[in-house]
Amino acid sequence: MIDSFIQNLMNGVMLGAIYTLIALGLSIVFGVMNIVNFAHGDFVMIAMYATFWIAMGFEWDPVYSPLITFPLLFIMGVLAYYLLIHRTLRTNYVTQIAVTVGLMVFLRSMTQVFFQARPRTITESIIQGTLNFGPYTITMTRLVSAIVAILAIIAVYLFLKKTWAGWAIRAASDNLDSASLVGINPTRTYAFSLGLGSALTAIAGALLITFQQVDPTMGMRFGLLSWAILALAGLGSIPGLLISGVIIGCVESLTAAYWDPRARSLTVYLIFILILWLKPKGLFGKK
Repeated sequence: MIDSFIQNLMNGVMLGAIYTLIALGLSIVFGVMNIVNFAHGDFVMIAMYATFWIAMGFEWDPVYSPLITFPLLFIMGVLAYYLLIHRTLRTNYVTQIAVTVGLMVFLRSMTQVFFQARPRTITESIIQGTLNFGPYTITMTRLVSAIVAILAIIAVYLFLKKTWAGWAIRAASDNLDSASLVGINPTRTYAFSLGLGSALTAIAGALLITFQQVDPTMGMRFGLLSWAILALAGLGSIPGLLISGVIIGCVESLTAAYWDPRARSLTVYLIFILILWLKPKGLFGKK
């Protein structure tokens, strides 16, 4: 019983690292632009399909696909800002929600047109295999994916702390008017933020498809997970976001193992609602 619990806990930790990478993109967009992007989970789904298409069409290993999908998703995010989001920044929340929901439906519908509704998966990768020690088994796809996700999170953290573009994003998040006074262009900063938030899903999508299948409805699940992690962590703390992602990953893994795999989303919803009710700023939120 204890061995089974520890095994599922380890699986949850590895999943949580990948979930954190997805939520980090959402945190950047929401923290800077204050936009509720319902389409964020569908960018993950698009990244997974793009990885599948590249792997099948060009015989590339999925772990190399971000070389193409990262700039592709970045461009998609920038275009989404200039074509849709930019026009709604000074409007009410209803309009903003309608636009991002419309983008979500559009991405989902286009995926169904090009790939149909049949689930797709990739069965071959250089990171396949298992690692056994004692009674525990770790799949290499999940372990490598978790390590890459953590490295990507650290890279984003250093980018935000050490570069001019990172300072501009943080300044715009804290106080846009003051940031504008020191020469930061709000429009470019917003576009870059949405592009970066979308591009991070390319890495997560490439990692996820090595051990999960993808279908056009998966965006809703990843969107829920991202908002739950963001609500649990709060804004302004990347380490707090990682801890919250691990918590959500462990809860999901333990729910599937000891209750019912179909109840994973239910427990995530419950955490989301409880945090909004008891601590709206999150466990680590700074604002």
